[in-house]
Amino acid sequence: MTSIVTSTPPSGVQLPVFSRCRAKEIELRDYQKDLVGKVYQGVRDEKLRQLLVIIMGAGKTVISGWMIRDAVGKGYRCLFLVALNVLLEQTARELQSLGVDCTILQGDRKLDPSAPVVVASCQTIAARVRKRGHQVLDTLLGPLRLIVVDEAHNTAYMDAYDTIDRHYPEAIVLGLTATPWRLSRDQWLGQKFDHLITGPQPPDIVAMGAAVPCRCFTITGALDLETLHTRNGDYIDSEMASQACRPEALAHVVREWRRLCLGRPTLMVGSTVEQATLTQQAFIADGIPAALIVGATPQAERQAIFEAVKAGEITIICSVGCLTAGFNLPIISAVLYVRATKSKALFHQTAGRGSRPWPGKTDYILLDFGRNLKRHKNPMGPQVYDISKPPEPDDLIHTKTCPECEAEISLFAQVCPECGLEFEWQGETDNFDLVELNEYVDKFTRAKIKSLRQWRKVAYLQDLAPDSAIEQFRSTYGHIPPSEWLAHAVLGRRVSNKRKGEFFAYLQRHCAGGRWAEHWLNHHLLLEFGTADIDQIGLFRHWDEVLGVHYSASWEVVKAAYMERIRSLPDDHPDHESLALALVDAKSDLDQGEVA
Repeated sequence: MTSIVTSTPPSGVQLPVFSRCRAKEIELRDYQKDLVGKVYQGVRDEKLRQLLVIIMGAGKTVISGWMIRDAVGKGYRCLFLVALNVLLEQTARELQSLGVDCTILQGDRKLDPSAPVVVASCQTIAARVRKRGHQVLDTLLGPLRLIVVDEAHNTAYMDAYDTIDRHYPEAIVLGLTATPWRLSRDQWLGQKFDHLITGPQPPDIVAMGAAVPCRCFTITGALDLETLHTRNGDYIDSEMASQACRPEALAHVVREWRRLCLGRPTLMVGSTVEQATLTQQAFIADGIPAALIVGATPQAERQAIFEAVKAGEITIICSVGCLTAGFNLPIISAVLYVRATKSKALFHQTAGRGSRPWPGKTDYILLDFGRNLKRHKNPMGPQVYDISKPPEPDDLIHTKTCPECEAEISLFAQVCPECGLEFEWQGETDNFDLVELNEYVDKFTRAKIKSLRQWRKVAYLQDLAPDSAIEQFRSTYGHIPPSEWLAHAVLGRRVSNKRKGEFFAYLQRHCAGGRWAEHWLNHHLLLEFGTADIDQIGLFRHWDEVLGVHYSASWEVVKAAYMERIRSLPDDHPDHESLALALVDAKSDLDQGEVA
């Protein structure tokens, strides 16, 4: 592969020759090799300020570590720039694990001048430049050839970065980020970088097994966005916390977690320390072990909490503003986002913290209490990356999303101007409704659900194994689908007992037997009917029993019995449906001559 350092250093500059660190070779995935190649091609095309966008967990440290090692092997000095001091140690450890010999620039720590790579924060660089001027960079950093800028959506807008950028105009700069968006309408990353390289989309990373999908739920009742004010472009933290700290709001958060996330290791994200503290107390009062991590929490205490979560001793971590960049706890499989933000980068940074794989983990759940999904979409869904223009104006309150084409249109539109959908018309629902769950289903997720349900129905019609649809889904999308997506997929909601019995016979034909046979059978009954209770499903309740007539009765007798039964029922009585379906079964049997 072509080296990143193809051009010569500035004239008169003598560079030391660094040897490669003796370490195991870095194994790049195919898409990572492709991204490295694109960066190198950008260098050959004289694009020295490049931005690499790749989602969390897809290996940005591995990719940058590979290129740093390549540069060091050619005798060049490199800088790995982070936004905050708290990320220095973690970054250095990750680079060293990849065989990158590095030194940390921070406070009174002794800097190793022989190390080919310096890991520094913008905070430290800014402090040194204030004391001694920008000339101090030559002493501290030396003649840099490669500058890697971590969390570039933030770091590139710090004064220290501008100082470094001006001081090393011929250096190659590689920005790294998973969230290339800015809150300010006056700022976009095309101002800092001249070339965009994007990695695989989140669904592609999920299909590769490098991440798990996010199942999203929109939860109302804790925050009222229409009454919140904004400051510096975003909602005021104290106002959000005031609403979220009400006793009824805290109880609502706990209740919704129990309904949708019970037992899942969870990260709760709030807007103030008070809110995080009260939420922690609410969970503890409800018998759920919860811990608190805020900015002032010492690193040793944080690590102890992380270990307790992995050990199953703590279920909920309540936090505010500190578990974003650098936070890595793959066991987390639920995120409670109990705040609102207009910052897409902030939302995706925190709401995406459950995406890393963990043994036995097939997805993670996001409970959005602040209508953030409407504005920023599913963090693990397809994304649009564009650094060439300012962000679009925030018009959340004045628009709505068309459920068919996802166009943002006027809140008062009765027909979608993009696709022509009439909002009074409910459309084909395939007997499938997630309203009761409050599940947020975007266009990509809707397509996944549609494919799954079609595969399930085809398997039944072709008498294929019931598990084949699930296996086909996993091979296509890289994860096991939620069981709720299969509800009533084969028969629909309004189905007669006769057809239920035919489905049960289908399951029995494909049941392999053995000690798990009953479990397997109950599992598939649960997927289709939402219960494995035979009496509740009504599998073996024949129409003559339901209608109270003899099985050999004529159609006129059956019909009269039906009419007599419904006359005594209120219009909204649930027995109307079961009686109607029994009548359908009776008519079918009589027409086919199955009655003796």
